[in-house]
Amino acid sequence: MKKVILAIAQNQFFQHLLFWAVAGFVIYRLTAYNNVPSRTDFYYTFLFLCPATWVVYWNIFLIDRLLPNGQYWKFLLFTLFVLCSGVAWYFLTMEYLVDIIFPGYYFISYYQPLQILLFLSVFWLLSTLLNLSSGWFREQEQKQKIQQLEKQKTQAELDALKAQLDPHFLFNNLNSLYSLALEENPKTPEAILKLSENLRYVLYEGVGPAVSLQKELQHLSNYFQLQQWRFGEEMDISLQLDLPDTSLSIAPLLLLPLLENSFKHVGRNRSGNYAVHGKIKVQNGKLMVSLQNTIGTPNLPAEPAIAGGIGLVNLQKRLDLLYAGKYYFNTISTGDEFVAKLELELQ
Repeated sequence: MKKVILAIAQNQFFQHLLFWAVAGFVIYRLTAYNNVPSRTDFYYTFLFLCPATWVVYWNIFLIDRLLPNGQYWKFLLFTLFVLCSGVAWYFLTMEYLVDIIFPGYYFISYYQPLQILLFLSVFWLLSTLLNLSSGWFREQEQKQKIQQLEKQKTQAELDALKAQLDPHFLFNNLNSLYSLALEENPKTPEAILKLSENLRYVLYEGVGPAVSLQKELQHLSNYFQLQQWRFGEEMDISLQLDLPDTSLSIAPLLLLPLLENSFKHVGRNRSGNYAVHGKIKVQNGKLMVSLQNTIGTPNLPAEPAIAGGIGLVNLQKRLDLLYAGKYYFNTISTGDEFVAKLELELQ
């Protein structure tokens, strides 16, 4: 029922019908000779509505044609012409045409031209306000539809990026676990537990729009721990966390590509260093991340390339979608080391 009423209310034909019904009733009450309805009163109301109709629909036409193009002076001149022609129509009808239209009835105009002009100006003003307000509501509705489509598009892009990220994350973790198992490392059971925690995080926490920053960093800490067990003393791995504010939230799995990129491209540089160092801290609601890895001749197990530019490109896209204008991201390669820095305003 509500949908039917709303559809009728949005239908222009019924809007115009309602407008003229109300206008006719008001004019009838103002011009009626007494409280007893008569055919003469209805005819007199009709004669009043004719020039009013002329003014209203010419005004709607002029608004749609001239105002969007900024032709304001032309609009005012045409409006003045339409109002004056409406006044002329009224007096021409009352003086000459009424006997032809309604023979056998005697009509007298009790109004002066200025009064009729004021009367028609009221119709002009009402039609202007209604037309402009209707156009504004249509524009707002269109903007809302566009915003909804953009939101759906953004969400679809984010879902696609996360769908790319999840298999990549699982592959890297399993690769670390595989290396530990081959070496029969005593840390393998504990690594399986860490991997289980990471998978639980991805499956349950990673599906929402945001998670607590504390949980996100715990996930990253688990990832670092797995890599430390995987490489042991062969690589210098460290992660410094400074998190004084635990109330902040962040998009899930946002920082993971930074870590994966560091371990994927780390190598022994010319000085013989082989290291990945991470620093993450929060200051005044801003998250500051720095990942540094040596580069040179890689000494890591071979990993297949990931199609679609997963990694820092994925991170850049998610930052643009989620934190536009609220982040700084930069990478620097010096020949011996690669540094990625991210500063992000959180809520």
